[in-house]
Amino acid sequence: MEKISDHMTFQFKQQTLNLNNSTMLCGIVNVTPDSFSDGGKWFGKDEAIKHAKDLINQGCQMIDIGGESTRPGSTYVEIDDEIERILPVIKELKATTDVIISVDTWKSEVAKAAIEAGADIINDITGLLGDAKMAETIAQSDAGVIVMLNPVIARPNHPSAKIFPQFGAEGVFSDDELAAFSEMSVVDMMATYFDKSIAVAQSAHLPKERIMLDPGIGFGLTKRENYTLLKNLSLIHEWGYPCFLGVSRKRFIQNTLVDAGFDTDTETTAGFELRDQASVILTAIAALKGVEVVRVHSVREHYMAKTIADNVRHAEDLADTNFEAYQNK
Repeated sequence: MEKISDHMTFQFKQQTLNLNNSTMLCGIVNVTPDSFSDGGKWFGKDEAIKHAKDLINQGCQMIDIGGESTRPGSTYVEIDDEIERILPVIKELKATTDVIISVDTWKSEVAKAAIEAGADIINDITGLLGDAKMAETIAQSDAGVIVMLNPVIARPNHPSAKIFPQFGAEGVFSDDELAAFSEMSVVDMMATYFDKSIAVAQSAHLPKERIMLDPGIGFGLTKRENYTLLKNLSLIHEWGYPCFLGVSRKRFIQNTLVDAGFDTDTETTAGFELRDQASVILTAIAALKGVEVVRVHSVREHYMAKTIADNVRHAEDLADTNFEAYQNK
């Protein structure tokens, strides 16, 4: 990727977001029976809408709606079924809230239906490579797009990738390109993959201002690779794009806590909360690094974390407030 610097803005639906001042939280609404963290909890229009509104009330400004799980071991959802799951939720949220709506799909037909129903952004976990019509579908609309590095596509034979479903993209990379990916560092893989994604976007005349990049944390990566990408998030900004980050409750977090001696049994309340607490720490780090959008399952704790980190990052802009002494009691 060519390294450039830009003022970070993101455009969709005749809106322009200035993303330089504060990290935005994107709440997750999985309208699925089998998502890795909350599968089945919001599987149904009424449950999904109520959950989305709860997340909005807690402070998120974006909702990411998904109708197909992409967890390890998940199965393909037919296009009509995926559309049927998400469209009622999109329409109701558009009619009753002003929240930004992204839709988590890699299928162009689902994306087209979602945009027509009111979705603002398509969150494509294949980085425009899983469906040959996706870039053109988005370009012909006024929606924005989140383009994700998908290591499962880049390294289909990697041990960390084999547990995931395949996401289309057959023939996008040649055998030589796939062989080269297997020899690259994870940072070089991200750069090379995004080169391909951006080239596809440019061929479809999809403007750069409508693109956000996601480093694909947790998708077919080793523990070291996940943390290496987190350490190098600034590269996305150097390439001139806003960063969208999804790390909430992912498996490498749980592994890290186990290695540190914590009991993270997700069948218990305490174990589940520990994974959320660690996720909140990563949100604070991301906000301190200037990540524009962080995708989260819960909002209240993440909102607190990103607020503190935003204040550290923009300390020079804060009011120079004096404080009274504590009262002795």
